Amino acid sequence: MTNDEMAVAGRALPLRGACNARDLGGLRTEDGRRVRRLRVLRSDALTELDDGDVSYLLRDCGLRSVIDLRAPTEAEADGRGPVADSVPVYHNIHIFGAGRLRLDLLQVAADGTMFDRYLEYLEHSPANIVEVLDLLAEAGNLPALVHCAAGKDRTGVVVALLLGVIGVRADDIVADYAATGVNVEALRARVQQARSARERSTDLAEVPAWVFAAEADTMRKLLAHFAVEHGGPAEWARRAGLGQAARQRLVDSLLEPADS
Repeated sequence: MTNDEMAVAGRALPLRGACNARDLGGLRTEDGRRVRRLRVLRSDALTELDDGDVSYLLRDCGLRSVIDLRAPTEAEADGRGPVADSVPVYHNIHIFGAGRLRLDLLQVAADGTMFDRYLEYLEHSPANIVEVLDLLAEAGNLPALVHCAAGKDRTGVVVALLLGVIGVRADDIVADYAATGVNVEALRARVQQARSARERSTDLAEVPAWVFAAEADTMRKLLAHFAVEHGGPAEWARRAGLGQAARQRLVDSLLEPADS
């Protein structure tokens, strides 16, 4: 792990019921500013949070909203979790690829990467991604927590776009994505436990390791795609429908002034 990745991993949230939760605070922009602490959090599923976790998020973090990127049927089957029922604002905004389905662990791409899956999100869910950004642009919705099942893929793409839109350095976006790597075994164990408890048949021993991986090169490839094909994340978001006023609100509410 690089120094940047270690710094990002050090911002993990102390939640007993989630294993891939962290604050975006501290990430750096090209012009020397930093993302404010405890404005946007990212996480895996919230269904296993205990009372102490909920208290921490509500009281210590001041959490106001949860944005759930899972499919509605997925959220219904697996549950929303206690904190989603406790915050003033909950939105279920599905980020999906072809077929509008969650990742079927036995039907993965053959090329050993999640990159194509991420391109599907951009192709099939642009309006939903912009809806998430618009919600985060409203100060009354912050602090907010964005999550999916593992907090890696759907959350990873949305967070990368958010950070790109407000001007966070590419190296920091990559490091934040790759910080999931230290949590992969815990995520894998949690998914297997949940599937077994719900009598789902998938044996994760049959699933390629790269399905759970969060390789820095995958995010670098995605950022390169934004740069080459769309003129960068901010331009992709503009074309997808994010207004200039909303983008400016994101910058103003999420970034500390340069002289802080």
